[in-house]
Amino acid sequence: MDKIAEDFKDKGIVFYQIYTREPHAGQKMAIYDFSDKKQTETHQERVDYALEMIKEYSQKIPVLIDTFSPDCIQNTLVGRAPNSLVVIDGEGKAVLWQDWADPKALRAKLEEMTVTTE
Repeated sequence: MDKIAEDFKDKGIVFYQIYTREPHAGQKMAIYDFSDKKQTETHQERVDYALEMIKEYSQKIPVLIDTFSPDCIQNTLVGRAPNSLVVIDGEGKAVLWQDWADPKALRAKLEEMTVTTE
């Protein structure tokens, strides 16, 4: 996503990542080992995990931390999936909604949104 954000930064597109919860708490996967991660229970734990993620992956996209309330972003906007993606246009309308982030589809949508006619 950092590459896509970089490619579109001069076209008025702003990226934010919302840290909602630990998506693979306690899991060991083929490439990643999250077996030492527990699900966050406090705001500070989410902040700590987000800072760790930023450092580990050299992430440049700003990270916002979701709340724990019933009307948090995780429950209301992204549909509870751990790697969802929403594109909101300049008028505040959701124009792309993915349960699982798909960089190719995101890039295509952003290219469509930023086409200039001459």
